[in-house]
Amino acid sequence: MLKIKKQAQSIYAFKETGGEVLNFRIEKDCLKLFSGEEILCEINDEIISNRYFKVKDVKLSDEKVCIFCHDGVYNYLLISCIGRHFKYTLGEGVADFLVLNDAAYVIYSEEGMFGSEENLPIAQLGLIKIDIFTGEITALLGDSILETLIDVHTMSCNNKTIRILCYEDNGDDFTLDYDLTSKKVRNKVVINYTVDGLLSVGDNFYACYRDRIYQVDESMEIKEEIIIDKKVYDEASSISIGYSELVLESENEFNIVQLSKL
Repeated sequence: MLKIKKQAQSIYAFKETGGEVLNFRIEKDCLKLFSGEEILCEINDEIISNRYFKVKDVKLSDEKVCIFCHDGVYNYLLISCIGRHFKYTLGEGVADFLVLNDAAYVIYSEEGMFGSEENLPIAQLGLIKIDIFTGEITALLGDSILETLIDVHTMSCNNKTIRILCYEDNGDDFTLDYDLTSKKVRNKVVINYTVDGLLSVGDNFYACYRDRIYQVDESMEIKEEIIIDKKVYDEASSISIGYSELVLESENEFNIVQLSKL
């Protein structure tokens, strides 16, 4: 387990090849992200000056810095790429997002899809693909699939498939597999154990629950168990996941489980 000390304003940025801790500074309507002493990106936008503005998640992909943030009303995706900046208003109810090549995949929770009239129309599409450079939005799920989404929690991708984790009120949690090649949902699996989130390494998916990580097959059957240090887990104030890493954040440090290096 990798341990990294925290600074006053720092956030863990996920990346497919292994993330890093970034420091950030907010000055009026400007957000600056630092990798060490180097400015990784500098973004100016009116939402940043909002006193409720908060950086919630950062993902790095190729030369893109992707910032998921909130201004107290809506979720936004801010993207910095080779001196160009893009802003996408996502509205309410975003459950998770992924960045693959030049596209952002955003999935909405039940709150977003079936919430109030104030929610944006794109939330009703469930899972969308945004072309980062053109802003074109593509709906990826058919109506019959949307009807099965009770409460989306998170998603992960193993290069070929986006696996979506859903919760149901009756306890029959399940996953859906969206095939990136066929562009269809080809697999639904009801899970008979509890899952908090999904990760992936290469072609393999992993499911995590409390201080356990399970390597799973296509049918979500457990193939291998990885145990996290229980003391580190118990002391964590928050837990986040992205690509192949699980990060346990405490008051003074980040503890990172890097599945690709186990």
